[in-house]
Amino acid sequence: MKKLSLPPCDLGEGPLWHEETQEFVFADITKGRLFAAAPSGEVQLLLQTDWQLGAFLFDTAGNLILFTEQGVFALPYGGTPTDCRLLWEIPMQAGERFNDAICDPAGRMLAGTKTAENRNGSLWLFDKNLQPMRLLQGLQISNGMGFAEHGTVFYHTDSGQRTIYRYHYNAAQGTFADPRAFFTLQTPDNAVPDGMTVDKRGQVWTACWGGNCLRCLNTDGQETAKISLPATQVSSLTFGGPDLQKILITSAACGCPGADEGGIWILDAPCPGVAEYRAVL
Repeated sequence: MKKLSLPPCDLGEGPLWHEETQEFVFADITKGRLFAAAPSGEVQLLLQTDWQLGAFLFDTAGNLILFTEQGVFALPYGGTPTDCRLLWEIPMQAGERFNDAICDPAGRMLAGTKTAENRNGSLWLFDKNLQPMRLLQGLQISNGMGFAEHGTVFYHTDSGQRTIYRYHYNAAQGTFADPRAFFTLQTPDNAVPDGMTVDKRGQVWTACWGGNCLRCLNTDGQETAKISLPATQVSSLTFGGPDLQKILITSAACGCPGADEGGIWILDAPCPGVAEYRAVL
């Protein structure tokens, strides 16, 4: 396990693998920054904005889609804020921001929000040439998402409920149904499931905020592995590197003192990941 050499992230989050440049990209949400890191550990500042970068995604060309409290923007990879092009605006409550996002198999984008009070969050669907559609509301903290079984299964985390939900997903229509609780984090402390991803075996990997670890869950929602971290507020992870056999893990320093809080780590994965879907614009 290698810790990246950079100042602690206030709220490190949302990592993705950028195939075109062979880099991991991750956000420091509250500081409005994106970083790019090679699998070997070299890291650079990719983008600095005046917004909170609640989430970001890549389109099919490898360019950026930024989810901010001021709207959803398209940006060439390596561009500056002056290159941003507004795609959509949605109504935001005071203190509300995006918190995580994912692309579906057809290239639509799903993005969740949270409020300062951790209630009345939403999950939105963004599709090219259409107005945004609110899919879920009344969420406590909309968080990590993932697709499995060739895009027919959709996972969505509500951290406020400490639960990951599993849905049947209709990729042709961009709809989901038949929700059930897939995994609820039962611990005596305040740990909650946060960002997540799915590996090549269909297993769910969830970062445990307040729990110092990643947990691996089989398709029945049973824990099969655990990776401990020196940071308390472990926020998210993604697979990347050659053959998607590396994992990058983010954490957050906000409100949690300690030398390793806000650190970013890269380690060898116990099994390969799968490539995330890309946005079609």
